[in-house]
Amino acid sequence: MPSVPANNPSALSYWILAGYGAPHPASPDGLQHVRRDYSRVLEVDPVTLAVVWQYTPAEAGFVIPLDAQRFYSPFVSSAQRLPNGNTPITEGSNGRVFEVTAAHELVWEYLSPYQGKTYPLHLVYRAYRAPYDWVPQLPKPVETAIERIDPASFRVPGAANERRREVTVLDVQAGVPDAAFCVATREEAGERG
Repeated sequence: MPSVPANNPSALSYWILAGYGAPHPASPDGLQHVRRDYSRVLEVDPVTLAVVWQYTPAEAGFVIPLDAQRFYSPFVSSAQRLPNGNTPITEGSNGRVFEVTAAHELVWEYLSPYQGKTYPLHLVYRAYRAPYDWVPQLPKPVETAIERIDPASFRVPGAANERRREVTVLDVQAGVPDAAFCVATREEAGERG
């Protein structure tokens, strides 16, 4: 295990990404060591072995076991505890990287648009959030909070406004049982048999 600086919150705990294990007869390659079709990110106290913090499909708002696979990566994933208590998580086999707060609120999310040449997968092996002071040549930017977007009311700038348009179809009688707005018989269209 790599050494962790003493001032890093991860110095007192270990990160375990479930789903891997030593090979055994039921899992010759060590994959799916535990039969659980979802991922978990666990922070475990190394002295008491108690789970101090976790992120599972339940914390993501998914129902276990019905849609728990929505947070699942059988390989290539990672997690990192930041000094502010947030946790970036790499769901590697789906190409998803996201950050959650200690209270499991989503901070940001990135989906990789890139596919591999050999296999059409959006793999992201691992991702880390580098602190600003790792690039001393640049001034530290001011972070700006972005409010959560409500997809029901969000409109792309320059797109149609929210006003509903009323469309009136002329020359159609209401209540005519055989009225068809977009279909005409061959005779009505002037075609011959």
